[in-house]
Amino acid sequence: MVVIVMASAAFINAAMYISYASIPFVTSDGWYFIDAFLQKHYHGGVTLQDLYIKRSADDHAQPIQKLLLLWNAESFDLDFVIESYMGLAIAAAAWVLMLHAARCDNHDRDRGAWWILPMTASAASFVSLSGGMVFNWSLVTLGYLGPLALIGMAMASWHAVRHGRWLTLWLVAAAVAFTLDSAALICAISIALALLILEAKQRGAGWRRTAAVVAVVAVSVVAYGLTSRFYLHPHLADAAAGPSALSALRGLGAERLQQMVLSIAALSISDRPALQFYVPAKAELLHRAAGLAVVAAHAWFWWRAWRDAWNRTQFIAVTLMLFCYGAVAGIVIGRVSMFGPDYVFQQRYLMLYQLGTVAVTLMAAGADWSAWRWPQRTLVGLGLLALVAIQWPLSKVTWADAVYVQNYGNNLGREMILLGKDPTVRLASCAPTLVICQADRDEQVRSISLLRDHQLNAFSTRMLERYSMESLDAEAGPVELVDAPAP
Repeated sequence: MVVIVMASAAFINAAMYISYASIPFVTSDGWYFIDAFLQKHYHGGVTLQDLYIKRSADDHAQPIQKLLLLWNAESFDLDFVIESYMGLAIAAAAWVLMLHAARCDNHDRDRGAWWILPMTASAASFVSLSGGMVFNWSLVTLGYLGPLALIGMAMASWHAVRHGRWLTLWLVAAAVAFTLDSAALICAISIALALLILEAKQRGAGWRRTAAVVAVVAVSVVAYGLTSRFYLHPHLADAAAGPSALSALRGLGAERLQQMVLSIAALSISDRPALQFYVPAKAELLHRAAGLAVVAAHAWFWWRAWRDAWNRTQFIAVTLMLFCYGAVAGIVIGRVSMFGPDYVFQQRYLMLYQLGTVAVTLMAAGADWSAWRWPQRTLVGLGLLALVAIQWPLSKVTWADAVYVQNYGNNLGREMILLGKDPTVRLASCAPTLVICQADRDEQVRSISLLRDHQLNAFSTRMLERYSMESLDAEAGPVELVDAPAP
């Protein structure tokens, strides 16, 4: 199939980048999971509550990620490149579901092959190498679980409304609610709002089934909420609330918030470093222009959403766009209110921003282009071609930085190995993502000893050989330690 061949280039490019630049060593939040979760696995076993453990009320319970962590430790010696590949596989599964919907809808309509271009653009945007962190930090790559869950729930909801198939909806809704924690709430709200918009377009013609679907989704989310409140996280239920996030956002002023929104829109198609690489003098201007173009594309999206009689592809597009808005709102309220508007430029959020662009391509894939006038067909076609065409220069910039990411990962692994030789020493330098260096001494010794004793991660000979990193396991040099190892 032509569209699969064309889209495969995007996924192959991402897979090649993972193989070269993804960091196999424990970083950042991974150290929390080592101490709070993996310790229990190797010293007595884990319980159901351990799968849902989280640090605070506003943290995310990640049972699927923790199960993958166990599988990774037992099968691959805790190699986090494997998790990045798993995240990419999850992204591929989500895109295949989108492709299936678009293919079936267009086959039923029998309106030519216009949909191939937007579906190719959807793949290019979905796994874009606009920023490398999406694929070199495995915890971010596993974030594709959210879109996969949303698409699965959207398809189950559509079949329940259209064909009365309820069992699949119950199973999918429950699975999403009990595995995605707060992301499941965004999924549920997105599905409910999309169904309400659809019902408004249909003037209430199918309100009974719509109400039933919304009820099923709501019951699943509430059931998880009660389970979390009274069983999984009873000690977190009464966590103290921080200062008002909305007040903090209002304090930024309308102009800064407007600039932030425009930046988020631009980031959905291109990170700033790419523009700074090619046109350093005009980078800011072009980034704003890109933001305005994305805002126009979103306006077109909602215009089409109101005018068209939706098929399954367009229903998924609307739910995906609403999910994108919900995720961005969470970032703004939860992070920007604390760290300021520049926080939206964190590369780990690019994948969430890009979901809006993917939604636009899906709306085009589900639409009947033959009913459009030529100016709309021309503009949409050129926009989609441009979206595909820019992936090469964006990817080129990310690949240019890959060698530095790889070197950073190697240095991180070296520092871990030095700690393993004697966890009580202090390193002369410590990578910011090697947060175990800032942990208290007991936790540092406990976590490093666990990895070393079970030959995991940097202390696995198999893993070091897998990436030709055996040279990292050399004796400490005179400038690498502040305190000499104990005799």
